[in-house]
Amino acid sequence: MIAGILIILIAGFLAGKVAGWLKLPELVGMLLAGIIVGPHLLDLLPEQIMSISEEIRILVLLIILFKAGLGLDREKLQQEGTVALRLGFLPALLETAVIAVAARYLLGWDWITAGLLGWIICAASPAVIVPMMLKLKSQGIGAEKGIPDLILAGGTLSDVFAVTMFGIFLAMATGETIINGFLLQLANIPLQIILGLLFGFLAGLLTKYLLEKTSLTSSVIQDLILALGVALLLLLGENYLPYSEFLAIMTFGFTLLEKDMVLARQLRGEVDKIWQVGEIFLFVLIGATVNISVMLSSGLVGLLIIALGLIFGRTLGIYLSTWGSSLSWQERNFVIMGQMAKATVQAAIGGLPLAAGLPQGEVILAISVLSIILTAPTGAAAIKLLAPRWLKAGKIDPTKVTVQKNYHFLVAFDNSGASRKALQEAAQIARQLNGEITLLNIQQPENSNLSINEIKEELNIASDIKNQILIKESQQTAQAIISTALQQEVDYIFLGKQQQISSQKEEIGSIAYQVSKEAKPPVVLVTP
Repeated sequence: MIAGILIILIAGFLAGKVAGWLKLPELVGMLLAGIIVGPHLLDLLPEQIMSISEEIRILVLLIILFKAGLGLDREKLQQEGTVALRLGFLPALLETAVIAVAARYLLGWDWITAGLLGWIICAASPAVIVPMMLKLKSQGIGAEKGIPDLILAGGTLSDVFAVTMFGIFLAMATGETIINGFLLQLANIPLQIILGLLFGFLAGLLTKYLLEKTSLTSSVIQDLILALGVALLLLLGENYLPYSEFLAIMTFGFTLLEKDMVLARQLRGEVDKIWQVGEIFLFVLIGATVNISVMLSSGLVGLLIIALGLIFGRTLGIYLSTWGSSLSWQERNFVIMGQMAKATVQAAIGGLPLAAGLPQGEVILAISVLSIILTAPTGAAAIKLLAPRWLKAGKIDPTKVTVQKNYHFLVAFDNSGASRKALQEAAQIARQLNGEITLLNIQQPENSNLSINEIKEELNIASDIKNQILIKESQQTAQAIISTALQQEVDYIFLGKQQQISSQKEEIGSIAYQVSKEAKPPVVLVTP
């Protein structure tokens, strides 16, 4: 087990970095790493890992869907009316219809089996779509019209629809469902959506109450433990009640965002850290399910069926879903690219018809595997390539996404008590923000100046922070500080202020006054 974890982490991490160097999404490298180390090629992953790979993938999906809920923008979803709702049904329905017709006439299958294949292939992959859309949100790309939010919401509804219809068609294909059962299962789709929204909302209210009215937690990490515990309950509850667990988990995160934006921001920051590890496990294990020999057995016919479904089914469905919206043609075309990736659902259910004993089960599995190989890397690469070109860059909303910034502070140090205090304050803030400090010492030839060793000794209080020392000779201290701040592109300047200035004339002539007035970055004045 430990060896398997090591292989997944190292292979996935390195392959992701190589893909990044090649200007491809890192998940493409992770998928390929999974294929290579998986049981169908090098077979490096132990059975203990593969036997629980589905559970691991579901847990990581829980993380990313919870994170997506913590960043959904209600105003952007309302702005486009029912577009997200239509995206949840029309593309999947029309793609399935085209695939079913193609399978019926190209492979000679009956309509039920052909439809079964369609409901497997039509499902978009939350594993690919959610992290890619969250990355766009963090960059402000498509933010003005909320396009990433539309794709996120529509994709989640689409999966509920596709998986439910798959269950209906599988039952019919194996002779277990009569017409009354079919209608009952069909009615299960809106029930799963409504109950998923309801239970997610109630879970958010319960978590908010427990965190606000009790003393169960005392840190952000403990808040996260409680929130993830509730999310796991939602995941397990689907075994006993008819609701969409993934929709419930996303709604849970969204409810926390609506009820407590401070808590949502804190949880989002911690979930981001978990996702960096979870992402590797998710895509490597999805890749490990891919059987190249089975995929090749589907041949050109399988490739043609997938392409027809995407080109004529999903494309038409997305155009109809966005009809009457404010989206431009380029933005609508991007939604097509944004929803084309397939991986998670196909890896989970592609082999079920074969396990159920259907004669066409092996071909269904082969086409499912081919859809992952064809669309997951292509969709991810298309999103990365086309988003900056087809979508407008808007303002990044820091209340909905985690905004990463590496802060750089400039501290002017002259060995006075005030400058020591400025260094202490800068170090304390930089430590919390994982920032960087540049310590600037201005030396004048006629004065007694600090040696480099003396400056290094003063900097010991910031030894756990990335730092550098700059020593400059200048008669114009204020101008030297301002020019250094500009050269170093610092975010803040920290100055020690010796004492209160006794007159306006002295104030105007002071170094602090000149720097505060002329420097581009904000200036923090610290008194001892």
